[in-house]
Amino acid sequence: MRAFYTLLLYLSFPWVLTRLWWRGYRLPDYRRHWRERLGYVPQRADSGVLWLHAVSVGEVRAVEPLVEALRARWPQRPLLLTTSTPTGRATVERLWSGEVECRYLPWDLPGAVGRFLERTRPAAALVVETEWWPNLFHALAERRIPLYLVNARLSPSSLAGWLRFRRLAATTLGGVTAIAAQTSGDAEAFVRLGAPRERVHSVGQLKFEARLPAAFEQRVAGVRQQLGGRRPIWVAGSTHAGEEEAVLGAHRRLLASFPEALLLLAPRHPERATEVLRLCEREGWSCRRLSGSQSGDGDVQVVVVDLLGELVYLYGAAQAAFLGGSLVQRGGHNPLEAVLAGTPVLSGPSVANFADVYERLFTAGAARLVEDEQALAGRLGEWFSNEAARRQAAEAGLEVIEHNRGALQRTLDILSLEDGR
Repeated sequence: MRAFYTLLLYLSFPWVLTRLWWRGYRLPDYRRHWRERLGYVPQRADSGVLWLHAVSVGEVRAVEPLVEALRARWPQRPLLLTTSTPTGRATVERLWSGEVECRYLPWDLPGAVGRFLERTRPAAALVVETEWWPNLFHALAERRIPLYLVNARLSPSSLAGWLRFRRLAATTLGGVTAIAAQTSGDAEAFVRLGAPRERVHSVGQLKFEARLPAAFEQRVAGVRQQLGGRRPIWVAGSTHAGEEEAVLGAHRRLLASFPEALLLLAPRHPERATEVLRLCEREGWSCRRLSGSQSGDGDVQVVVVDLLGELVYLYGAAQAAFLGGSLVQRGGHNPLEAVLAGTPVLSGPSVANFADVYERLFTAGAARLVEDEQALAGRLGEWFSNEAARRQAAEAGLEVIEHNRGALQRTLDILSLEDGR
């Protein structure tokens, strides 16, 4: 099965390379460092590196507490973090500014994987969430390099897909040293696919381990002053194509009751900022980019977020947050950054990617489900006009986070790395 899988990869390689080059027209960063995707990374002179792979921005942010814990617990070991997207790479560089080396993960071709491992010489590999690569996992097992799946999860669709290739899944998981699954349901799914039960542990979600950045309150105060002082503000975070229209429709309804309301519209992929700004202009909105906003823009109705790393501060400055990928069939996005910033959350019905998190937030009253733009506008209006209810929802969310901490320590306990090496 792995040989057949590899053959398909080789046959599709010209299309993959063409697609990468085409994406580079919209985002030139996709063309930078492209040789790393073939395993051509700098040769390391040292050994014993701890290697983590986090596919993009959300996964990088999820493992931020783990990275800091690894640096504190094994300070002798250098850290290498790979991503698959330019925004993921930019997030690593922004968070650790050269203190953690960042490269692209090679494509899962035997030659590329072999080059990467020979040049990086990892002592252990930690792969985050849903990233499975049969050739990479096989190469790690052949070289006796410990492999850990951390913050691991399996959505129902992913499980169904892998069940069609059960033999390949069992072979791929058979070489994994340990799996730190997010939930007991995820743990059972891995066992069902062939992972040895004794190597699978339900530890909770690393996303609950996140902490607010330093000087958070000061940055939030600066953001609020920049955006208009006491204006009512809401954030639509991580939105997708086909969803911004509903968000703007809800904002139009909201302005009928709150004419000074400001929408901060943050597309999931920042490279779409120009596209979203043009949509706003076509619909007649007074709009700006966040990078071009300045104090005194009191007539602006929509600010399109085109900067990385600012969303947590925007959530902190807002009275409410809507999490995108949920009014379209994308499975939703992580709401915990908004909750941690003290902001109650609204979401559409598509939340399969974070079903467990949303269930806890819904039960606690920290998040509300909205079916369409009318319901979104209605719930926003309720929270804008009722500060006590909004504050109660925000406090409930913080309690959910505090109650569910502990995954970081349980994950560290699973890692069988020697402290002195």
